[in-house]
Amino acid sequence: MEKFNDFRKSGLFRVSSDVEVPGELSLKGGATSLDLYSTSFFDTHTSEDIAGTFHDRMKVSLINCITMSGPGSGTRGDEHYHFSSVFPHFALFGDEHITSADRKIVEVSFAVDDAPAVFYDFDAFGSVIDARPHMERIAEAKESGRTIEIGEHPLLFYFTGKHDIFSVGTVLGKISATHGISYTNPGSAGIHVQNTIRLNITFPCAQTLDKAIAAVIDTLRFLEVIAGRPQNIAEMVFRLAASTDERPRTLDAYWCLPPRRNKDDESRKPHPADLPLQAGRDPDKFATILAHWLERHDEWRNARARYATASAYQNRYDTDRLVGTANMFDIMPASACPAVVELSPTLEGARNEARRAFKALPSSPERESVLNALGRIGKPTLKRKIRSRVKLITDTVGAKFPDLELVTDQAVDCRNFYVHGTPGKFSYGVHADQPTFFTDTLEFVFAASDLIEAGWDIAEWIKQGTTMSHPFGRYRIEYTERLAALKKLLT
Repeated sequence: MEKFNDFRKSGLFRVSSDVEVPGELSLKGGATSLDLYSTSFFDTHTSEDIAGTFHDRMKVSLINCITMSGPGSGTRGDEHYHFSSVFPHFALFGDEHITSADRKIVEVSFAVDDAPAVFYDFDAFGSVIDARPHMERIAEAKESGRTIEIGEHPLLFYFTGKHDIFSVGTVLGKISATHGISYTNPGSAGIHVQNTIRLNITFPCAQTLDKAIAAVIDTLRFLEVIAGRPQNIAEMVFRLAASTDERPRTLDAYWCLPPRRNKDDESRKPHPADLPLQAGRDPDKFATILAHWLERHDEWRNARARYATASAYQNRYDTDRLVGTANMFDIMPASACPAVVELSPTLEGARNEARRAFKALPSSPERESVLNALGRIGKPTLKRKIRSRVKLITDTVGAKFPDLELVTDQAVDCRNFYVHGTPGKFSYGVHADQPTFFTDTLEFVFAASDLIEAGWDIAEWIKQGTTMSHPFGRYRIEYTERLAALKKLLT
């Protein structure tokens, strides 16, 4: 949201249908505030949305507002005044107002900071090495009446004019990525061309702001897996349904508490060649996998959100990350792993006999714990759930990840130690590198298997080189050495 840096403007703000109050809006992320002052009493506690008009007549819609202080009052000399401070979650700027209940948004466009890597459209921009023949034709075609002198080493830079990178229909609507060119006329200061790659979601019908933001977050979840780290949103624009005169209607958005990458733990900027998918190089494949991934998102939402929370740690590892990473396999949809485990007649009989015996006992926490454990027999354990996801990887590229099941089993044992106190086969505190290995393993298995089911070709990715700027590449290169260290501890 760089365009709103140091934004501060004054105007009139409607806090209810018949009350307008002078105030000043300051945009500062989580410290954003609308400070209101009036000689008449007013109340902002019921003002979920506030419509403002600045002195330059620009309109602003402040959505999902929370009163942070006030209403209060004060006195200076003989004059009495009232005040209140409000925090909005969104500020939307344009030529008209909108409320949180309005279903007016037909498209949202936004830019993320790693878009140049994810949508690396190599041939869209370029330069000509031997530019003289082209410059001569350009000079001859000029109609200015002046003679253009061509020097010894002319330079020619170009944009092909290809604005579209990819487009695909999804359950959210049509999603596309486009080049957005801005430039100044060439002059003695040089040539200046700036490109912003934007993601666009065009909805099948007009949406509320909350629904539009939900679609942005769902799309971000996918982009974060492909980029290998959380994304910062650089800008966002909403397009509204056409009015009767069909003029373009847009609102520039400021998201006060957007998803944000923690700079203190920031991982490396991704290199385009390292990514599991490259939209610029193979837009059709990217589009197909994105559509399939989103098609399953409703039932995978909770588990993927847990993955996003874990991977947002980036270069920071602790016990909470390991436990959370293991738990995301427990909240996968039932279709993600085998529903039941077939029991032998002997085991089934023993379970039933034990259940009858414990049900006959007086109620107690210990009795309930055993009955719960007996009820889980025959249902997939956490280890079995994870093994079913491992199989999606090893069935294709098992040679690259030998004994992957061994690592995930040990990861669950480590998680059980921190959750239940169950002793492991070695000290996780002394060998602190192993919990880190387990965390990386579980995150890789979860995200890679999820992409595979959406159509990703992991075998093709394995053939590529890597600079290890993406977690998948780092895990692949370091796996053999880290596995050997684990096995040494287990012998």
